[in-house]
Amino acid sequence: MKTKLFFKSTAVAVCCLTSFAFASCSKNDDTPPVSHLSFDKNKVELAEGNKVTVKVGGGVEPYKVTPGDAKIATATVEKNVITITGVKKGGTVINVSDKNKKSGIVTVVVKDAASALTFDKPTVTLAINKTEQVTVKGGTGPYTAVVQTPTIASVEVKNNVITVKGLKTGATTITVNDKNKNVGTIAVTIK
Repeated sequence: MKTKLFFKSTAVAVCCLTSFAFASCSKNDDTPPVSHLSFDKNKVELAEGNKVTVKVGGGVEPYKVTPGDAKIATATVEKNVITITGVKKGGTVINVSDKNKKSGIVTVVVKDAASALTFDKPTVTLAINKTEQVTVKGGTGPYTAVVQTPTIASVEVKNNVITVKGLKTGATTITVNDKNKNVGTIAVTIK
């Protein structure tokens, strides 16, 4: 009888100690979850003097932007659209945070203006269903153009003239390449 009582007591003690050990190893719920902002582009390349837009999501407005090196690139933000301007050749980051201190980083590479295409209108603002023509300066044809957000604007290329058409309210960029892989961007806003 004493042996049975001893085994029962030992079994209860082992169960109590095991449950205590599992309870003490539980996850620390006091640590807030890590959350980051999302971007439609995590890395952008542009030439000195050109602009490109990046959309930010996963956060709460207002957003705040801080360039890692303002001598290389600057940034402004309106609602959820960040406009990055290339200042000088080099690489940097744009630090972005929201109202609730969520954060994220956009990597920026600014290329020498000599290797970039330029335009008579580096930024275009137009209404829905309206068109505007932009002339490519420099580079070697044929040219190709791609709209970052094709639901906002469409693009057509004929020789060195790019025709932009507004489709929906918003902001986007058009990336233009020439035969020799020189690149330029056009910032587009549709109102």
